[in-house]
Amino acid sequence: MLKNLFQSKEDKIRQQVEEHIAEGMKLLSEKFYNGALIEFDKAMILAPEDVYPRLVSELETAASAGELQSALAIGLNLIRENNKDYKLANKLGNYARELKDYKQADGLYKTALKVDKKFETAFYNLAASNARVDVYDDAVKSSLSVFDDVVGYILPDYITDDPKFIETMEELLVEQKEEKVNLKVAALAETRAQKLETNNAVEASEIAMEINKFKDNKNKILPEDVIEEFQKLIETDPENAKQHNFNIALYALNKNKPDLAIKFLNSLSPTDFDTIDLLQAIALAEKGKLEEAAGKIVHLLGQNEFNRYCNVNLGLIYRKARKRFLSTKYLIKTASLLDKSNGIYSMKDLIKLANQLYQDGNLKKSLNFFLIAASEIPDVDIWFKIGSIYVEQKKYDEAVEAFRSLSRLDPDSNLGEDKLLEIHNYYFEKGEALLQDRKFKRAEEYYLKALSVLKQLETLKQLATVYKQMNNLEKEKEILEEVQKIAEENEAKELEAKRQNLIAQAKQFLAKKNYLKAVAVYESVFRMKVDKKIFMQLAALYKGLKKQNELQNLVQRWGKMVEHEEKLIRYKKEQERKKSGTDEEE
Repeated sequence: MLKNLFQSKEDKIRQQVEEHIAEGMKLLSEKFYNGALIEFDKAMILAPEDVYPRLVSELETAASAGELQSALAIGLNLIRENNKDYKLANKLGNYARELKDYKQADGLYKTALKVDKKFETAFYNLAASNARVDVYDDAVKSSLSVFDDVVGYILPDYITDDPKFIETMEELLVEQKEEKVNLKVAALAETRAQKLETNNAVEASEIAMEINKFKDNKNKILPEDVIEEFQKLIETDPENAKQHNFNIALYALNKNKPDLAIKFLNSLSPTDFDTIDLLQAIALAEKGKLEEAAGKIVHLLGQNEFNRYCNVNLGLIYRKARKRFLSTKYLIKTASLLDKSNGIYSMKDLIKLANQLYQDGNLKKSLNFFLIAASEIPDVDIWFKIGSIYVEQKKYDEAVEAFRSLSRLDPDSNLGEDKLLEIHNYYFEKGEALLQDRKFKRAEEYYLKALSVLKQLETLKQLATVYKQMNNLEKEKEILEEVQKIAEENEAKELEAKRQNLIAQAKQFLAKKNYLKAVAVYESVFRMKVDKKIFMQLAALYKGLKKQNELQNLVQRWGKMVEHEEKLIRYKKEQERKKSGTDEEE
């Protein structure tokens, strides 16, 4: 009897477990993840040994199907039951990161590291998550290998048309030094010969040693020699003094001479060259002031988080400061950015390459680089080029979106107007051809596409024609009303432009004290629109000119104009009220 009762209790528990798991899976399929978590938790409390392996299997199934949110929901239950499973915590962190939930990902990676501090995979994943870089597990560490051999810092290029101008300068200095050394060696050799003739062997030996020393050093160029040559350049080419000062500072940093670099950097400002602040921070780092240098670069990254030079050098500074996690974070971010930009550090160089590729007709690569630049720099010209490439590729929808992005950046820009007109005309012409073939539904689609690009009266009229042919009288009426409204708005704009032009003329006559001509022009303006300012201006002129009859006539005309305007406004309101009432009835 007791045995049967015990079995019944087991059966009851088993049934409850099945119900909770079934309900949890149902909630997962309906994307109610918190509810699913609660159901799985209830099942786990009832029979953890049975439920745990089943949930592991369900997790793998969900992950394989790409249902990461479901896999994460299941996995969080497993972690609650077994918080020592650091590999599972790491895996769930990856799922959370793929879902862009970086906060949860960070927590899961930290959970893994609490269990095993030496679990390097979770360490690198945590750094990648902090850097908002979507690289995972072994690939994170692999991406960092490019920085393994970097000893100092990564510096921008010299400002010059000749990328090998330092080598050229050093070769020239070697030639000059060889010539001087040869003359000096010849003079010393003669002196040594004289000493030998006078049997002064000791001094002759000393001179021989000096000769060998000169010969040994004749091909060696010291940094001071190059800097001296730079300073000569400044004296002979003062117009490019800033460029030379920048190059000297860069050279000094390359040779680990931070004090000399700072001296020349202080003669420049960020308005001269945009990497000045970065170079000053690197100079501080070379002086051993790592914390101050890092602070300066963090500030620069606050202005542009995508700056590759700032990210890499901050990572290298933290590496020297033995701050491994921060170093890894910024170097991972740099590796990811460089992967996007084909290994190019400078955004200016990237855009220059994109322009060159465009000129060479390589639209695909050019577009790729411009899109990278646009994702990092809010620039109207870049979006114009992206839109132009899409037009050339006949990807008109993408082109329109690019020009829309341009307009969002600068609502006053007219840069993309011609291109948008070109796209509009493409859709319009397609619509025209289809209308001629009496393919009205397709014609409607293309006319609507054209109108989504630019609202043109002719396109609206043609669309109304399509609706007429389709016997859609309601749509035809709606479009024709819009045509009328736009035509009236255009007419009003033209009239207002003409009015403002006349007002400007009248003001010029006033400035020249030609009051009669000013009155004549203001009278033309007065008749165009009810404008109290113009009325007051005319009244003041007639009063000043002592023209009482004209003033009285003006006042009477003004009264009639205002009365007419008020009646017109009441009439329009009444018409709108009637129309609104009709619409409601319909």
